[in-house]
Amino acid sequence: MIRYSPLLFLGCSPSHRIASNASKIRTLAESSRDRFEAAEIPEGVAEQEAIIDRAAAISVDVASVRDEIPGWLSTLEWVAIAALAVAVCVLVWQLGFGAIVRRLVGWIPERKRSAAKLLRESVDGSTNIREAVAAIRSADPLLDAAYRESK
Repeated sequence: MIRYSPLLFLGCSPSHRIASNASKIRTLAESSRDRFEAAEIPEGVAEQEAIIDRAAAISVDVASVRDEIPGWLSTLEWVAIAALAVAVCVLVWQLGFGAIVRRLVGWIPERKRSAAKLLRESVDGSTNIREAVAAIRSADPLLDAAYRESK
């Protein structure tokens, strides 16, 4: 039973469980009352009537009960939401949407700016193309690995 206790936190609210149990008790008491009536046992019928009345009172009273969420559970919920938001942001960024966002915002990293400057200078003729390729390869390890494999 203890190993299933975390599953209890995922169940319905306590007030809903109380109302459901009261309804089940009432159903069982009505069935029992019918059997007592068939057996002509007035004491049993009276006892079942009392149980039915109390179950009905519980059903009425449970409407005024308000479920309370413990403070630690509310905090845990917010922490889980924040962790999920961070995970989604990291996932989106790693899938390549980060480059799109950077382009929309206009943020270009300094390494990319210096590589673009070297390329521009090599096209204009003031820098050797080998220097530009070496600078770009040193700035991007993934490109460098792909460049080495292409040999």
